[in-house]
Amino acid sequence: MANEQTETENSSDAEAPEPAPEIVLQFNKDDVDEHGFTSVWNVASATCDNDVARTRDMAGRMLGFLCKKEYEHVVVSSTDAQYLDEWFEREKAILYNWKADAETTDAITQHAMVPAGSMISFLKREKFKPTANYSPRRADRVAWFQEKWGVG
Repeated sequence: MANEQTETENSSDAEAPEPAPEIVLQFNKDDVDEHGFTSVWNVASATCDNDVARTRDMAGRMLGFLCKKEYEHVVVSSTDAQYLDEWFEREKAILYNWKADAETTDAITQHAMVPAGSMISFLKREKFKPTANYSPRRADRVAWFQEKWGVG
């Protein structure tokens, strides 16, 4: 009987789910320019310990959240804005596909510059959940990119 209790105890221990590791939003100071800006990709990368697959997933989630919340502090250079506009004309996925398996996530989040500390504060204040899916409507994505992003 003692063995039966031990087996039962062991099986219940094995079935207990491990708590998910806490995700700490962060940025690398070396990735921040003299004005305090870095890319959404760099924030995701620092948050995910430079793991490319996890970074892409996190960057897409961040971008979807920022879009849904109409975050206004995204800046892109005029050259990068033209590059992204031309890409959008060729392939709509640049604004429509921000999933973990899409290279379009890399392209847009590497060009989207944000104030590093301010964006992290915004994500925390607005209750960004790193494991939640944020999928803005297509029209909202286009409007956010065309109307809210600063070019300069």
